[in-house]
Amino acid sequence: MRRLHLLEIEDEPWCPRAVRDGATDWLYFLANAHKGFNVIAVKLREAMRRVGSDRIVDLCSGGGGPWQTLAPLLAQSGSVTVQLTDFYPNRAAHERLSAGSSARVTYVSEPVDAMDVPSRFDGVRTMFNAFHHFRPHDARAILADAVLKRRAIVVVEGADHRLLGILFILLMPLMMIALTPLIRPFRWSRLGLTYVLPAIPLLCLFDGIVSMLRIYNPDEMREMVASIPDEQSFEWDIGTQPVHGSPLGLTYLVGVPREPAG
Repeated sequence: MRRLHLLEIEDEPWCPRAVRDGATDWLYFLANAHKGFNVIAVKLREAMRRVGSDRIVDLCSGGGGPWQTLAPLLAQSGSVTVQLTDFYPNRAAHERLSAGSSARVTYVSEPVDAMDVPSRFDGVRTMFNAFHHFRPHDARAILADAVLKRRAIVVVEGADHRLLGILFILLMPLMMIALTPLIRPFRWSRLGLTYVLPAIPLLCLFDGIVSMLRIYNPDEMREMVASIPDEQSFEWDIGTQPVHGSPLGLTYLVGVPREPAG
């Protein structure tokens, strides 16, 4: 099935912040309840080891991504600190995650552009469930910026099959109706925008289907990497990763700077 880059409401500046934050809070809850992204911990730790860094700069962090469960898992194999960034920072969510992280997770309150990350953000770059938000030219720019500034990058998408992913998304509004009261911290606005005016479930349904149509498959990622100047100065690992207990796996890309020739 060919990739289609359709509009996602969450990406638009006119999307109300309460609705956008409600959607990213749901994705944060889902990622950490299921812990599906934890299977990438081995590849992420290896990238950190190869560049000699215990720092992670998470791009397009949304509601906080999988770090509530992934950061403690990484900490079992060594030191780790995670810095959350986003072009539309969800400050309340980032503050909540940071406060409960035993100082492993911090956040940046000002907007950070994933296509031009300031050099002061030093560490392995990560993107979870966000790469598909970018058109091919911009997605390529994200990878090219990492290559130019010699920063390892790990990109992970929460599906490895577009049609199966759409079938899962069709069930999401029912899941949200059942599970939204469990999301913390409790917010009356989230309940109102779920049960009274169901703006958050409708946003997640629409954007979720579009996200599945937008996801880059491994061949598309390889083609993108091949067009980056100096891409051979990096070692690339691109593929899919099964997730135990789920019909959907992950699609991933890992890029690590090669050692300079002796």
